[in-house]
Amino acid sequence: MTGPKILITGGLGFIGSHLAERLNNLHYQTFVIDKRGSGPGRIDISDPRVIDLVVKVKPQVIFHLAADNRVTAPSRDVLTSNVIGTFNLLEAARKAKVKQFIFTSSAAVYGDPEFLPINEIHPTRPISGYGLSKLVGELYCRNYQDYFPVSIFRFSNVYGPRQESGSEGGVVAIFIDRLLKGQQAVIYGDGRQTRDFIFVADAVEALTLVLDKPQSFTLNIGSGKPTPIGGLFARLAKLMRAEPALIKKPFRPTEIKHSLFDCSLAKKTLGWQPRTKLIQGLYETVNYFTGIQRG
Repeated sequence: MTGPKILITGGLGFIGSHLAERLNNLHYQTFVIDKRGSGPGRIDISDPRVIDLVVKVKPQVIFHLAADNRVTAPSRDVLTSNVIGTFNLLEAARKAKVKQFIFTSSAAVYGDPEFLPINEIHPTRPISGYGLSKLVGELYCRNYQDYFPVSIFRFSNVYGPRQESGSEGGVVAIFIDRLLKGQQAVIYGDGRQTRDFIFVADAVEALTLVLDKPQSFTLNIGSGKPTPIGGLFARLAKLMRAEPALIKKPFRPTEIKHSLFDCSLAKKTLGWQPRTKLIQGLYETVNYFTGIQRG
């Protein structure tokens, strides 16, 4: 099928590249904006010139995924990309008269949870500059709902192939990288802190489903199952048949101790639910990184 022209910010990144691949396979027209790319789409979203570029492209749908996702970064550092950049894209969407705007947010907007599992009406009290910037981005999005439907997806910890293993990458990718290199991995705290891990293909499935249901909403997207960080490392070491080596450091105050999503509203709204079990997702992710090392 040939669907509407779709613009993806951050389309060369972890989730964005999977989304672009999925939409291309479904024969949608896609245009990627990413500062790491080349050609006309190579631009930082905080640059006001991005507005003219979007108007020139004339997309009908915008998926806004580009962000500075460093949870431990100072507020000043994430402000430019996550707030100013989001405002630029919303203004561009208004001027281009798009039909639908999709914004990816984060579990970080909730801060330390008052109750588990976290649903969409849980108070939003971010404890990091990143979480605060994402919440401000959400508020700007809601301010544009008179112009076009705005769908906000709050992702839990997304993992999978292509995730960066740098210092601010996802913990799954970091652990796999350390185990492949025979290096020690770092756990901040005692390892009993929990996260809700969602496989990237399931996250992308949620994003694509909204194309058939353009509407304004805020939805949690996660697995609905808690996984201790220490247990995750042990599971990966066993899966990779590697000797686990850990360093434990003091807990970082900008990180929450427990996170677990209630995703029942996503099922009700989009008919979506996670399909990939953690062990299957970890297996696919390990195979990807092993292939890179062998290549």
